[in-house]
Amino acid sequence: MDSLGNQVSFNGPLKNEVQKFVQQTLHKELDKITYDHTDAQTRSNKICDSILKQLTTNNKNFKFIVNCLLMQKAECGLNISGSCYWDNETDGSLTIKHETEAMIGIVNVFACAL
Repeated sequence: MDSLGNQVSFNGPLKNEVQKFVQQTLHKELDKITYDHTDAQTRSNKICDSILKQLTTNNKNFKFIVNCLLMQKAECGLNISGSCYWDNETDGSLTIKHETEAMIGIVNVFACAL
């Protein structure tokens, strides 16, 4: 993402690079582990911090919001909704879902141009 540091719109190349990085982070943090409710909050915080650090290091043109939901895979439902009021030309959001045999992770990234 180093070459994307001067982007003024989240949509396009920057969004694609962020999506790849979030997917890599979720893969690294969630694959090969089982869900542990005592570790879920710490792991969720680590995922958010890692993504936010990468985003803010390489692009100073945006304020970023990152949230992560981790849940044990079970026979249950989950509905998530969101709404934003912003400039569609510069601002944007991204939602990534990563599923393993043991859990589901969902990361939302919101980018608001400065």
